[in-house]
Amino acid sequence: MIKLVLTGIWASLIAVGAVFGVLEWQKQSSAGAAAAAGMKLEEFRTKAINVPIIGGGTIQGYMVAQFVFTVDAIALQKIPVNPEVYVLDEAFKTIYAGEQVNFQNMKKQDLPELAKKLGENVNKRLGMTVVQDVLIDQLSYIPKKDVRGPPKL
Repeated sequence: MIKLVLTGIWASLIAVGAVFGVLEWQKQSSAGAAAAAGMKLEEFRTKAINVPIIGGGTIQGYMVAQFVFTVDAIALQKIPVNPEVYVLDEAFKTIYAGEQVNFQNMKKQDLPELAKKLGENVNKRLGMTVVQDVLIDQLSYIPKKDVRGPPKL
């Protein structure tokens, strides 16, 4: 009889512990969901841009670049302009000026710096942190000799 009572108490304690564990787990997951709901990210893909690379006073070739960037959806509603325009403008200026990255003598380490600098410059121009991350979707160099001109008649 005592074994039966002890088994009942043991089963009750296990059931109460399981319920308590499930409630704590739900509380933790809802807190994580609330934190994630605080910042929703939207992804945008820019148009491809062609930037002339100038060296020695002449055009050496063209960089073809396309970017993907993530934007805080809440901050996006606060600004009256499309951030894609600013991303493309900053990308063109950065590639054309070639101050941070020398595209004629490029190294692998330059790409993360380029993406980081684009995001920082866009956020600085917008006056708030809107762009969370800039990703390089396409980056190609086409030498001037490989560029096709208009069709000859």
